[in-house]
Amino acid sequence: MTTARPRTAVIDEAWRRAVCDTVARLGTDPLTVMTGRDGGPLARTVKCLIDPLVLRIRANPALGRPLLEAGAQAEAAELIAAATPRIADAALWFAELKRQRRAAGITGGNIQEQYFPRAFELAVAYGPPGPDAPAVAAETIDDIHRPSEGRSVDDLTAYLDHHHADLDAELDRVWAVAPHDRAPHDRAPAVENAAALLGALLTGEATDRARDARWERLTDSGIPGALGLALFAPGSPLADLLASCAIAAGADPPALSATTPAARPALRSVADVLPLDRSIASRVGTTLRRSRDRGDLPAIDEMVTAEIERSRAPWALDGPAWQAAMLVGVVVAAQLHPLEPQPCVHDVAADLSRRLAAQAHIAYTRRYLLSDIAVTAGLADDLAAFWRPYLNRLWVRLHGRSVTEPDTGTAEFDSAALLELLDGIARSVSYDQRSRIRAAIEKAGR
Repeated sequence: MTTARPRTAVIDEAWRRAVCDTVARLGTDPLTVMTGRDGGPLARTVKCLIDPLVLRIRANPALGRPLLEAGAQAEAAELIAAATPRIADAALWFAELKRQRRAAGITGGNIQEQYFPRAFELAVAYGPPGPDAPAVAAETIDDIHRPSEGRSVDDLTAYLDHHHADLDAELDRVWAVAPHDRAPHDRAPAVENAAALLGALLTGEATDRARDARWERLTDSGIPGALGLALFAPGSPLADLLASCAIAAGADPPALSATTPAARPALRSVADVLPLDRSIASRVGTTLRRSRDRGDLPAIDEMVTAEIERSRAPWALDGPAWQAAMLVGVVVAAQLHPLEPQPCVHDVAADLSRRLAAQAHIAYTRRYLLSDIAVTAGLADDLAAFWRPYLNRLWVRLHGRSVTEPDTGTAEFDSAALLELLDGIARSVSYDQRSRIRAAIEKAGR
């Protein structure tokens, strides 16, 4: 019979394994900022990050006991191991938060207590820091130290704490009402028409004026909204759409939810999920963090209520322009395969694919993978499923604009702005992956 062990010893042992795994994966040790001189986690790492966000001892009181039985020991170790990549991302965000703190001239407070939880939130929302990390971190610092009255992430947390039951019931009510235009027999013509409109829009032969007209036609057709609503109905509208466009989806086709049809999101969750699976708290929190001027945003209660309603809207987005942009993004993302470039149906996707494949870090990785010298399986998987980070980032960007600019039309967001957005998302994702690839290559001594 396995004897009980002190939880501090269990956490210490799991942390040391996490450090070793992170060094093996990245070639560096970002967890240093959360680790004590003895190699175990800092006391505040446990207090501010592991206990509330990884072990979640309020929801799992058995993991908060001074002595853990065998089952609790294994569960705690598994939770820490599963969260290790996210904790490593949080450590990188913590370093970025400290840089922005110094730039803002802030000196008060304990930075570990203030920033460890926020760094973990940023890791959940964004993954590792990317090109926009300084701006995101600066906004977070401003949120912590100079929050807009009534519109900080802390205000959101307090509001959800006080009204959880009522809001959960409201979410159930919204999802109990079936949205219109979701009948399966209506989907086939929508898919066929979408394929034709997308083909005309994404050809490389169109002039700017012609492309603008085609973009307006797609946006005004109602088809993006119909297909966005179909995500909540039985069947697989994205698979039907890609097949109608003659795009080979492969073994891991693009998706916006882990389930088909997309299911009701949670009110609160920290899980790493696809766009339509994001919790309401995550969606509102991201809007708050990314907002340049929170004074222009509605009150927290109004934002949460609107987000609950929006969770059942086409693509979980408001505004036909943003819904159409998401539809275009799905079709483009399905054709991006940096490691193994494939023939593309649409000229715009082919151009993006060529530029991605030509980047030095991708070409280097592809060369070694094709030589059966794997850099890391995780990186290969990420590059093979390029659609996943691409659609996650695109949806977040469009969601932010749909919250604040739902009435934007094709005159303000024209086809050139659309193509610029699609290209910018591809570059942003590729830059994020480059740092991971570079660390793996250095570790391999190549």
